[in-house]
Amino acid sequence: MIWSGYAESACAAGMLHPRTRKAAAYASAALLAGVLPGNAKMAADAQKSSNTAYKVATMVRVPLQVPMIRGMLKAARSA
Repeated sequence: MIWSGYAESACAAGMLHPRTRKAAAYASAALLAGVLPGNAKMAADAQKSSNTAYKVATMVRVPLQVPMIRGMLKAARSA
């Protein structure tokens, strides 16, 4: 969905400035956690596709969200 992309961009912009970094990091972690079920469903649905690259990309994306969430929480704590 395009709105989650806008939210991701806003969170990334917030990470650039020290005064907004903590809030942006927590918002990023929440956003990543919030879209995780949707990404898992997309990965499951993609397995029916004949496009191998699409299958792989959607499957790889799901477990990578866990270290990204942990990284955002670490950034928030250190901000």
